[in-house]
Amino acid sequence: MVDGIRTTNQALTENVLVRQVDDQISLLEPNETPLVTFLMQLKKRIPVYTPRFEWPEDDYVARWDALGASALVGDTTLTVTDATKYVPGDIFTLPVAVTSSAAAEVCRVTSVNTGANTIVVVRGLGGTTATGYSNGQSIRLLGSSAPEGDVPPVSKSTTMSLLTSYTQIFRTSVNLSKTQVASKLYGRPNGERKREQKKKLVEHKQKLNASALFGVPSENLNGTNGNPQRTTMGLSARIQSNLVNANGTLTMQEFETFSRAAFRYGSDTKLLLAAPLVISAIHDWGNSRLLIEPMAKVFGVDVEKVQTGHGVFLLARDWMLENGIAGQAGFAGEAFSIDLDSCLYFYLQGNGENRDTKLMENVIQDGRDAYVDEIVTEGGFAFKFEKKFARLFNVTGYTSVIS
Repeated sequence: MVDGIRTTNQALTENVLVRQVDDQISLLEPNETPLVTFLMQLKKRIPVYTPRFEWPEDDYVARWDALGASALVGDTTLTVTDATKYVPGDIFTLPVAVTSSAAAEVCRVTSVNTGANTIVVVRGLGGTTATGYSNGQSIRLLGSSAPEGDVPPVSKSTTMSLLTSYTQIFRTSVNLSKTQVASKLYGRPNGERKREQKKKLVEHKQKLNASALFGVPSENLNGTNGNPQRTTMGLSARIQSNLVNANGTLTMQEFETFSRAAFRYGSDTKLLLAAPLVISAIHDWGNSRLLIEPMAKVFGVDVEKVQTGHGVFLLARDWMLENGIAGQAGFAGEAFSIDLDSCLYFYLQGNGENRDTKLMENVIQDGRDAYVDEIVTEGGFAFKFEKKFARLFNVTGYTSVIS
């Protein structure tokens, strides 16, 4: 019986007080879950008010196209891959691999037929030499040339795309009999329940990290139990543009190719999450050719600074990039270049309910002689502008010999 005001003291006594552990969880085993640790410690986390998180993405007008059919020297009507990229007055060049020092041919567009994907052009501007081209020849748009006194040119613009990720419900349970909790055990100064809760918090964080790496966004409005079920966006499936295949043995040249792709867009300092094999290669090259500097732990994560000619990698090992069971296919040959400015962790919050990571004790009270505790997160990840990220894959070995 409680006389007067009820306080949190009663909630603690009854084991029903919810513990908000969203900040605590980011400090648990940071080297085991580097991506989630960085996102949480960098405060790359926002509340959202629905299970769907959407954002628009846009890009600049195209700079490259290609011929959609071969062209002869005298052809002035060219078939292209996408005629919507052109307006009258556009200037473009057709770069080709030539052994001479002659400049590539430059052309000017005079009219466009978007339905037929053809353009009419003036060939060989400025004394450049018209030549024949095969289907697929690349075209580099340079700009436009307007005559004096002309009307404004036709506007070219891009269409924004709407990207979606979702909050995923992550649940991890702790289930102990009350006899077990009441028993004194060696190596458990705070009791078996507290030890198991801490262990399960680490496992819960590992689930978040694995989903951030390998998950895919999905929504099934008629899930396993007939109710909506969602999964969140992961990095591996998100990266579509900058994919570098090491083809087995990773060389410094291939790592340079990967670095160029990684730093083409976005920040000039990026997190490089790498499998141990890739880190071994980088360290081998660092003995003579690659500049590597040890750094103090960043948010508890062991990080090294790797200076390339294109930007700086903050190199961190991720043990989730490992082989499968008994040497079967896994992720031991991969590395991810991550633009942290374009990453978000989001959690559902609204109407007084916060669904960021919580430890809830004694969630089932049905008369059983046991405690059931649960760690719950309803959150997800968004990786914006996938061209700012890069993925290296298919590394089975490495060489320190430049070849």
